[in-house]
Amino acid sequence: MKYLSKYFKYCCYLGVVFIFLFIIASGAKHDKATVSNINNIKSIPVANISNSYTLMRKAETSEQKVYNSFDEAVVNVGGGESAFLGKLTGYGPDCKGCGGHTACKPSQNVKNGNIYYNDSKYGKIRILAADKRIPCGSIIRVNNVSIYSEPVMAIVLDRGGAIKGSHLDLLFETQKNMGGFRTQNNIKFDIVRWGF
Repeated sequence: MKYLSKYFKYCCYLGVVFIFLFIIASGAKHDKATVSNINNIKSIPVANISNSYTLMRKAETSEQKVYNSFDEAVVNVGGGESAFLGKLTGYGPDCKGCGGHTACKPSQNVKNGNIYYNDSKYGKIRILAADKRIPCGSIIRVNNVSIYSEPVMAIVLDRGGAIKGSHLDLLFETQKNMGGFRTQNNIKFDIVRWGF
């Protein structure tokens, strides 16, 4: 009986060691497979994140100083690191007094729902009308708009007689159909890029 008890202990020890070695060996095979898959993915161009997506995400997450007034934000922009609170309205290319083309060069035809601009750095983004003190080509992140779940990236490509100071105007496909958008106050505008 004494020998049987010792034999049982050794079997238990060997069983634990065997299970431990099996777990280690299984993990090593898994690691090799993971490394192999990662190397395969690196060779696929689709797996690379596009530059414009990375820039937009970086702009969306960067912390910027919010100034109390539009004038302070414009004076202290220093490389696009400022923000201000203001009013956001919407307009369409068919609005009264609108000619259907943006005021900034390149003068883009915005008729027939052409409300986007393809920026070489930020990709496909919305068009915005702003005060003349914000230069054409500036990129603005428009936050907390009620009809959108995420901030809207937009480029200043237009002007307007009533668009002064912290009042910005977002381009929609038509004046009559803005998808339920209404004038909104206390919108946070982040200046991401200052001019082209």
